[in-house]
Amino acid sequence: MELEGRIALVTGGGSGIGRASARQLAAKGMRVCVVDVNGDAARAVADEISGFAVTADVSDSAQVDAAFAACIEAFGGVDLALLNAGIAALQDFGTLTDEAYARTRGVNLDGVVFGARAAIRAIRGRSDGRKGGVIIATASVAGIDPTGVPDPIYALTKHGVVGLIRALAPALANDGIAVHAICPGLTDTAILPDPIKAAFVGMGIPLANPDQVADAVLAAATAGPEASGTCWVVQPDATYAHEFKDVPGPHKRLAQR
Repeated sequence: MELEGRIALVTGGGSGIGRASARQLAAKGMRVCVVDVNGDAARAVADEISGFAVTADVSDSAQVDAAFAACIEAFGGVDLALLNAGIAALQDFGTLTDEAYARTRGVNLDGVVFGARAAIRAIRGRSDGRKGGVIIATASVAGIDPTGVPDPIYALTKHGVVGLIRALAPALANDGIAVHAICPGLTDTAILPDPIKAAFVGMGIPLANPDQVADAVLAAATAGPEASGTCWVVQPDATYAHEFKDVPGPHKRLAQR
């Protein structure tokens, strides 16, 4: 999709990957709605890029719908949705509380479901003649390979995001809506506490930076329609489209109908 003059909505846009992506999208000529549960952080980024700030908790579908409505009211529509908000529980699975599980699932997975649904409605409902759009969700390399991930619930939710994006791609092809998952490896954001970052550095484990991930967001946003459903892995030294093994079987006939 050509980005100049288009409208983007970024959840979790007040910091980390969301902030870096909002900056890069604005630099490409997009008007950006910055959505974050931290209203002050959202406003700071929006002020910097001449965007529009919305305070919202993405685990609440009504707040997600209201954020999209506010963006449409401010800028006239939504062409690209970056569903980036995420958290980690980082606790022993045996002591995992119902509340921690529900909160992680609510932000990481429900937030993507609610955001994708709202984005589809917004893109389909445009009245200015523009067709199609892009939905990008921030998953994680943990959504493809959970090896070494200390938070199984985080890995669970990110697997869900990857699966949702891959399933949506063919379902939305006729609408001209492309969907992508961004799957960063270990990245220098607030989701990793400082002591853990320091431990990684001590072990010689490099971290990607948010701007590298934002570069992948731009690559996904401007990729051709044939790339829809791609999962873009971002490591400190490389970004690439992950290739999934094909699973043969009679279920494949359904895709041909």
